[in-house]
Amino acid sequence: MGPLGVRLALADVDLLDTATQQAPYDAYQVLRDEAPVWQMPQTGWFVVTRYADLSEVVRRPEVYSMRVGARLGNPYQTDPEVHRIFKEEGWINPGSLSTDPPVHNGYRGLIDGSFSAKRVRALEAGIEKLVHALIDDFTAGGATRSELVRDFCYPLPMQVITERLGLPLEDMARLKAWSEAWVEPFAMNLGEERRREVARSNVALQHYLVEKLEQKRRQPGEDILSDLVQGRLPDGRELETPELLSIAEQALVGGNETTTNAIASGVKLLIDNPEQLALLRADPSLVAGFVEEVLRLESPTQGLFRVTTRDTALHDVAIPRGSLVHLRFGAANRDPRQFPDPDRLDVRRSNARTQLAFSQGPHVCLGAPLARQEMSIAFRALIERLAEFGLAVPAETLRYAPGFTLRALEALPIEFRTNR
Repeated sequence: MGPLGVRLALADVDLLDTATQQAPYDAYQVLRDEAPVWQMPQTGWFVVTRYADLSEVVRRPEVYSMRVGARLGNPYQTDPEVHRIFKEEGWINPGSLSTDPPVHNGYRGLIDGSFSAKRVRALEAGIEKLVHALIDDFTAGGATRSELVRDFCYPLPMQVITERLGLPLEDMARLKAWSEAWVEPFAMNLGEERRREVARSNVALQHYLVEKLEQKRRQPGEDILSDLVQGRLPDGRELETPELLSIAEQALVGGNETTTNAIASGVKLLIDNPEQLALLRADPSLVAGFVEEVLRLESPTQGLFRVTTRDTALHDVAIPRGSLVHLRFGAANRDPRQFPDPDRLDVRRSNARTQLAFSQGPHVCLGAPLARQEMSIAFRALIERLAEFGLAVPAETLRYAPGFTLRALEALPIEFRTNR
């Protein structure tokens, strides 16, 4: 509901508005009910918000292609100076993982093994050790307060993906800075100067990765960069430098940004729902269901784009060939047609794992098993180690980073009491 309990009007929905991005769920309800396939007046994009429709679209790459490219107005293609920076100082990103089958299968096959169930299980003990070390740090000396995004939610996935890539931990701080700059264009709100600063940051990351990839050619290990330089596409071809960089960059960014955001959102959900926290304390086996509910209720990636390869239609809405279609996972994950009482956290929800936060079909997130494992270990440890925890600031002061694509708490100050 809008201000004073008045239902938001469809004409007032604006997903690019920063106030809407702070609390988008009323807007999502209006779209699901009144315009499940809605053409944004500001952009012409078609926004899909119902669960069943998204589930169909992600399984039809022959109609809804990942090859969005310049149609999105990506500054890499449309800003001449940004394009020059990448062309002359770095490498143009070919979007290797943002392709469609069968080409997509070849690229993805190069790193699927890096995120296999066997490799993820092998990481469990190390992740658990890291989680407890981070909790030791922010509870040291009898501390009772922490800014949890800084102290826990960011360093956990960042260290895990740094190690999985085969990169030195002493580089973690600058890798995080490069990662944060890499996702900035997805906010759809960058000015000209910042776009160019981000491009130069991306190029710095590229040169760093090229050096590390060459080291892996000489001394390969059990890591993602080694898998990439040793891998071959189905036709036997080695990846060229832009292809290697595209996949390595996406693994770095995807391996930390969304998991950081999901862990922070999960802790806030626990604070907001003490009766559900009590259930988890009584039965830690319910944490797996809680992980799915976090992903459903606060999808760290609120939506992604596709482009239509031919004229099509959804809900009798004609979508011409070449149209941008935005799949709003954050809206579909609260669709009451799929999830009864959808705005309620329910750690026992029987179909929570059908949530779309990782998408479905051929482009399901390859890092999903690792993200689930990190989240599960993190929540179990926090519940075990902290006897009580709550917000250290008024709830209304918490802010989400402005942005169209990602949902990220900027900070999460908590106060706590540890178990003795």
